[in-house]
Amino acid sequence: MTINTLQDFYKILGEITENPENVVFRGVKNSSYKLVPSLGRIYDKDGYELDLVKEKLLLKVFKHRAYPFIKDYKDDALEILAIGQHHGLPTRLLDWTKNPLVALYFAVEEEFSTEEKDKNVFSCVHIYQDSKKVKLDYVLDPFSVTEVVRYIPKHWDQRIIAQGGLFTVHNNPYEPWENENLSQILIHKDVRKEIKKALNRFGIHPGSIYPDIDGIARHIKWLRSNIH
Repeated sequence: MTINTLQDFYKILGEITENPENVVFRGVKNSSYKLVPSLGRIYDKDGYELDLVKEKLLLKVFKHRAYPFIKDYKDDALEILAIGQHHGLPTRLLDWTKNPLVALYFAVEEEFSTEEKDKNVFSCVHIYQDSKKVKLDYVLDPFSVTEVVRYIPKHWDQRIIAQGGLFTVHNNPYEPWENENLSQILIHKDVRKEIKKALNRFGIHPGSIYPDIDGIARHIKWLRSNIH
């Protein structure tokens, strides 16, 4: 499925999202990117995947050094992983959103590189529909999951709230996730800029996606660069 306008996006959403409560979205700049968590994209100095021992060591060091900021969650490994993921720590979590417009924004947020512009590259919004609802009080050991599960973090950050953020927890972070309930909406490179402008008119822009001073500055910079 390919879109050329924001109206196309709305139409496709209406066709494929029968139960909106159980649908989540993930926007990516390049549709060739696999659904692999950030941990699954790093390797040790010898080029090997990080095993469970090394992965847990990452979390242990993060807990130790970030203690003043995470002490309220010090006994909740999953919540601390979510905080770490939010701040750039490689984890077995993958970011999603409940808001399709937020996902569409992330798909068109960054400019294509010169190489990408020269190729027939598409941006993408991944859609995952699950028959089961996510429980807010879901308790699990992230290192013992046997399948990919969804997880909604506590609202400890304004960005989580603004972005309608949640995560999938992956049992094998190095294996690209494939599932019969996954689908894609492709966005051609020629319409990315116009879609981003349309989203801005609907209030989806850096100032709302990142509700802090950085987001405000990014939005002003973008507005100035797009005034004709």
